[in-house]
Amino acid sequence: PSAARETNSTPTTTTTTPILGRITLAQLVRSRDFQIRTRLCTSTVNRYASAIKAGADMPPLQVALVDGVHILVDGFHRAAAYEALGYAEVDASVIEATRDNALWMAAEANTRHGLPLTGKEHREVFRTYIRTGQHLKGKRRKSYREMQADLQKQHTTLRNWTEKDFPGLFRVMGGDNRSAEGGLPDQPAPPPADARGPLKALEGVRQAYQETTCPEARQAIRERLQEYALAIVGDGWRETLSDF
Repeated sequence: PSAARETNSTPTTTTTTPILGRITLAQLVRSRDFQIRTRLCTSTVNRYASAIKAGADMPPLQVALVDGVHILVDGFHRAAAYEALGYAEVDASVIEATRDNALWMAAEANTRHGLPLTGKEHREVFRTYIRTGQHLKGKRRKSYREMQADLQKQHTTLRNWTEKDFPGLFRVMGGDNRSAEGGLPDQPAPPPADARGPLKALEGVRQAYQETTCPEARQAIRERLQEYALAIVGDGWRETLSDF
């Protein structure tokens, strides 16, 4: 993505209601600008294709009409599944929107459905949130805790992201004053030196898990971690009754 940039404009809103119709897949714009996810999950596409073949009702694609162009903002996996099955047209809900509003529609949609976002994708949702003015409420800026309610991310995380991605906004919202709304909590004591290597490895596992979008892969990682946790929790020794 391009360098982060704060907008000072008021959040844009649509003035029309969605219209349900049929959309030609070949003519539907599927731009990376409107796709938060770094890649499609093949397993999810295949699962959707199987469900469609079995007659399952799928929700219509969400499409924004921007300057006369139909842009897909939600339903990338469904669109890929339909194309794999040879569909030319599918149901779509179309709403007229500005470009900024369509960008936020696409970002927000990915926070609502079942396929989890990776850490990088959550970060891009946040950047889109700021760029499209969603952090503004009238003439004032929202607090980090208000942003937390919108984005479902800890306010301390949002504060750190603001510092790195939007330094100008960060200064306006209190900067390094950690007692300001959204300030960082006291830092915990550092772990023993011998624990740092294993803890770093665990952090690598956590990061790899957050970057995995495929639900089946995420479940496999969780199951293996549960096995390891059960094996190492406790001191590995128990006393037995003796006959002596």
